[in-house]
Amino acid sequence: MDNRYRLNRIIEPLSYGITLEPDLKRFTFTGEETIRVRARSSFSRITLHAIELKIKSAALRRRPGGPALKAKRISYNAKLETATLDFGVRLPASSGLVLELAFSGTINDKMHGFYRTSYEVKGRRQWGGATQFEATDARRAFPCWDEPDKKAIFHLTLRVPQSLTALSNMPVQRERHLPGGRLKEVRYDPSPRMSTYLLAWVIADLESVSGRDRNNVPVRIWTTPGKQEQGRFALDTGRRSLEYFARWFDIPYALPKLDMVALPDFAAGAMENWGLVTYRETTLLVHPQQSSAQARQRVAEVVAHELAHQWFGNLVTMEWWTDLWLNEGFASYMDPKSVHHQFPRWQVWNQFVAGEHTLALHDDSLKSSHPIEIPVKNPHEIREIFDHITYNKGSAVNRMLEHYLTEPVFRRGLSKYLKRHAYRNARTEDLWKELEKASGKPVRSIMANFTRLDGYPVVSVKSAGSGRVSLEQRRFFFDGSRDPGGRQWRVPIVAAVEGRSKLFYGLLAGRRGTLALPTTGWVKVNTGHSGFYRTAYSPELLTRLAGAISHGQLSPLDCLGLLDDTFALARAGNLRTSQALDVTAAAGRYGDYPVCATVSGVLGSVNHILDDKASREKLAAFGRSFFAPLAAKVGWEPRKTDGHMDALLRTLVIGRMGHFHDPETVAEARKRFARLLKGGRLWPDLQGPVYSIVAEHGGPGEYEQLLRVYRKAGMQEERVRVLRALTCFRQKSLIHKALNFSLTEEVRAQDAYMLLGGFGHNPEGRELAWAFVKQHWKTLVSRFSSGGLRMMVYIVEGATGGLTTPAALSDMRVFFKHHPVPSAERTMKQSLEKVAATIRWARRDASDIRRWLSELI
Repeated sequence: MDNRYRLNRIIEPLSYGITLEPDLKRFTFTGEETIRVRARSSFSRITLHAIELKIKSAALRRRPGGPALKAKRISYNAKLETATLDFGVRLPASSGLVLELAFSGTINDKMHGFYRTSYEVKGRRQWGGATQFEATDARRAFPCWDEPDKKAIFHLTLRVPQSLTALSNMPVQRERHLPGGRLKEVRYDPSPRMSTYLLAWVIADLESVSGRDRNNVPVRIWTTPGKQEQGRFALDTGRRSLEYFARWFDIPYALPKLDMVALPDFAAGAMENWGLVTYRETTLLVHPQQSSAQARQRVAEVVAHELAHQWFGNLVTMEWWTDLWLNEGFASYMDPKSVHHQFPRWQVWNQFVAGEHTLALHDDSLKSSHPIEIPVKNPHEIREIFDHITYNKGSAVNRMLEHYLTEPVFRRGLSKYLKRHAYRNARTEDLWKELEKASGKPVRSIMANFTRLDGYPVVSVKSAGSGRVSLEQRRFFFDGSRDPGGRQWRVPIVAAVEGRSKLFYGLLAGRRGTLALPTTGWVKVNTGHSGFYRTAYSPELLTRLAGAISHGQLSPLDCLGLLDDTFALARAGNLRTSQALDVTAAAGRYGDYPVCATVSGVLGSVNHILDDKASREKLAAFGRSFFAPLAAKVGWEPRKTDGHMDALLRTLVIGRMGHFHDPETVAEARKRFARLLKGGRLWPDLQGPVYSIVAEHGGPGEYEQLLRVYRKAGMQEERVRVLRALTCFRQKSLIHKALNFSLTEEVRAQDAYMLLGGFGHNPEGRELAWAFVKQHWKTLVSRFSSGGLRMMVYIVEGATGGLTTPAALSDMRVFFKHHPVPSAERTMKQSLEKVAATIRWARRDASDIRRWLSELI
């Protein structure tokens, strides 16, 4: 074995009997553990994972109830996060060994392992405990074999205060009061065979709403006191998602119950613990009157994602973290399926392309990207791959594969894969085998370079005469570099042509190829943007496509995909930015939310590289001209006929008009904010844009008013709106105030990154935010580098994402060199690469953008 961070294969666990007693006043816990293990060969020592634990005693019995052999020595390796029990004698191989441990630990404040969470009950702060074990943090709560292929059965018992609710993966088997009247002992049914990272418990004062799905599975939503009714939407969405996946996979949900808990403190968005899914409050709770459409959609998506994991990840688990995408890439692809099934008018797949798909393309064009299947060794490397490549590229290539195989075939292959490997572990190769059997197509040869290599191709399209187009592929880089390795992919091609409803299919298997397309009009390759690649058109074909957009001949999905492709190519220097702006201007006729969201992102990136006020004002004028017709259409007041997409569009358009300094929009936002402060109503969908507009055009008075809104807010969703608005202030003194506020107790640790990394979009705040992060680096690393999956990553990304000068780039290089953070190492490299590419883009095209704006405005 070449990975010293992995345990040897000699000893493996079969079952754990764990009894824990937490002290929520001292934030400590004690535990006892009985582990049935199998020894494959003789041994004298047992090494297992344990970090931040003290093992008080260890004994081994060769059979249950037999004589105990005590460990002569217990030693720890902090770097490898292990404990070694030395028994002093050689013991033979056996399948009936029992290891008994007594240990203690700390209920930490880092939002990983066994950690503390606080909430208010009748104005008083109360404490609870919760777990977050993915990826390698079960070892902080109990000694264990903390690797995904070391599946075992768990028998859990908790001794907790009688007044609190104690939840775990399985139903309660027995509950009894302990002598003294203070504690109760809660024993749970044994779990199925599962990985350590999926074990979970929550101990707190909780209330619930409940129901059952059509298969009679009991489903409960748990919240801290007074919030349980905000769980109704998630309850309905969860029940229907559970039903949908059981039917789609043709496999029943495996456990006898499903609990979902909203935790006040939670580092990630949610965690799929089998049978006990944990969430941030903002990803589970929806207030019927006070939550926005955007918040409602976010809850639906996250609930569906976590419940997809009950099959992909929990029932069948990746063998090692190299294949994490088998969990996350599939859950990220299945959740839009469930949401679309429940809410077919939400344009979920168009939003998927505008969001997840394009984010993956952006990140995977970096030289510092990584393959979907990436060898990882230590816990820091594992944490770093919970990123856009694993989640978003994983889901995007799944979508590409399904479109290539057709949904019925894809579904049949996935179902067979899950059934064959149920309660066991699998690798990517196991999935390809089942899909090849189901389809009869060369899945492995097509998918290999998309999952085993980083990057993707750009396919150049030119007219070849006689009703044909020529195709040529090369690797696409964010900064426009050429690929010295000449990498190639097998690229599924789907094309549409002007005047024909029929789609044309092909496979670009080499460097070059041709495709017969009977037209002299426009040609759109990668129709529907199911393929994970970019398309670059000759000037002639791009002009035709811009005309097709201006006449509304392309679908919104193809329009937004073309917009994203052209701007990525412009950033890379493959075409002038003015040409990409021509395509943007042509998209003005599309009153479609995903298209408008793409345009908003495009204009934001252009504004990012303009360093003079006059050009920014001209760009703002263009932005106003683009969004004004839509603003007039959607208005400020919701209509009875409005649907979900109307609400999303209104939020976006009003926010953009305010950002582009439309005086009427700014005045109306201020008026509505003043009315809200006096007790009036402000529609939930308008609160976010109104707060941001007021902040961007406000001063100290508005800052204090927003702080009062934050402090009075009864919903975490409302607090998040305010935090994001605070990053819009332009005065240096207020930016400093907001940054300092991020490190106070008023801002939960889970939310601090919103301020620390949120100023990248703010020309007046980005340099100040980076200076603040550097100044407080030690504090931030202590709080965030080990706790949570991506906290330090979000801070580094956000605090550097707005920097655009050579001096800033040089400063970043020096600072990162002398202040390494293992869990953000790749992020640092990517941040340097992005800033360097932005500087080159500005040097190359800023004058071209200014000319385009001068001619237009």
